[in-house]
Amino acid sequence: MESGNMGKLLDILGNETRRRILILLTKRPYFVSELSQELGVGQKAVLEHLRILEGAGLIEGRIEKIPRGRPRKYYAIKRGFRMEVLLTPYAFGTEMYEPRKPRHTEEYSRARDLIKSTEPVEEKIDELLSYLNEIESRIEQLVKTKQELEEVRLLTETYIENLLRRIAREDEHEFEVILRRFAPRLPRKILEDLNGF
Repeated sequence: MESGNMGKLLDILGNETRRRILILLTKRPYFVSELSQELGVGQKAVLEHLRILEGAGLIEGRIEKIPRGRPRKYYAIKRGFRMEVLLTPYAFGTEMYEPRKPRHTEEYSRARDLIKSTEPVEEKIDELLSYLNEIESRIEQLVKTKQELEEVRLLTETYIENLLRRIAREDEHEFEVILRRFAPRLPRKILEDLNGF
């Protein structure tokens, strides 16, 4: 697509009401009155959005004759038209930010579902913020757990090093035997400290 046309398409899809109209029309054709009711937007405004979408070649209007009353026009996605877009000011660039090798965790899948959802913007932001708070809370808990484990590790390492130092002072031969046996499993820091002992 040429950059001019792409710019025009971005302008058209930059409007939330037009995006919602397109989403509805992917399900079935709609009359103006139905779209107005579904979206909670006045018919005049809906008609203007439809005119823009039709002018861009995204949708088409068709006249339907009804037994009583004047014919009515309904709108549908243009036949033969295919468009794959993840493009809202709130979801734009979603694909760009995906890891090159996405991790298929439950959390990642849930985040993707929330980002790609097509519900009204306020609901979407509310759900995303709630999920973000949940993730932040879990991160805080993990950081706290990590700190606690670091303290336990430091305590254990210090005890092992002090024990080996005591053995080295009391029986050098036993110390060398024990060191040979456990050297592969000893933390590097302990080995370095003991080498200077």
